[in-house]
Amino acid sequence: MINVVLVCNAGMSTSLLKARMNELGEGKYSVEAYSEQEYVKHTENADVILVGPQVRYLIDNIKAKTGNKIPVESIDPLAYGRMNAAKILEQVDTIVGKK
Repeated sequence: MINVVLVCNAGMSTSLLKARMNELGEGKYSVEAYSEQEYVKHTENADVILVGPQVRYLIDNIKAKTGNKIPVESIDPLAYGRMNAAKILEQVDTIVGKK
């Protein structure tokens, strides 16, 4: 199972995305969504951290807080805006393939 942490301002917009990704992932992924204030408490088992486009300025900070041990990338803005869970899961697979 691939553990994915989604990060956005308040965790609201990513909550819907989380539900879609978990449904579409059919048990291959465990996706959780957190606000920028709480994500750091939930990274210990993360394989990938995806950051909402509106908070992509946090990427360097997140990498530093996780010791650069977890891949951190911004979610494609178009896929995010359209809540295209399939496209975002493809992004996860690409990132995990790079590890």
